[in-house]
Amino acid sequence: MFKISGRIEKIEEAIKEKKYPGKLIIDVQGKKEPIIASEDIEVKSGEIKNIEVNKIEIRPNTIVFISAYAKHQLGHALSVGEEIPMPFDSKRIVERAIFIATKDGMVKKGDIIGNLIMIHGD
Repeated sequence: MFKISGRIEKIEEAIKEKKYPGKLIIDVQGKKEPIIASEDIEVKSGEIKNIEVNKIEIRPNTIVFISAYAKHQLGHALSVGEEIPMPFDSKRIVERAIFIATKDGMVKKGDIIGNLIMIHGD
């Protein structure tokens, strides 16, 4: 137990003296952005579909989460991405979403299929 608490004390001292590696993000900003389908697509319960969505710009050094609160009655967006994945420190543009259906039906163009939570750090 002493080894762990000894290391924690050293880390705390380094932070107080500002001798920590890398950059400590102090100013954190964020926003919530709806994921909106840009095509009509038929889904069946249990299916996983790749759906085109309205483009969402993600600025460099932004952490992106999918909101756990389901926004569509037929299912939920699991993840988002673009045709060519870009590095974290580059501008990214969401073009597609992976959608899992929990009921049969039709996802229509303009439907909100989920939300992105974006936390920006500079």
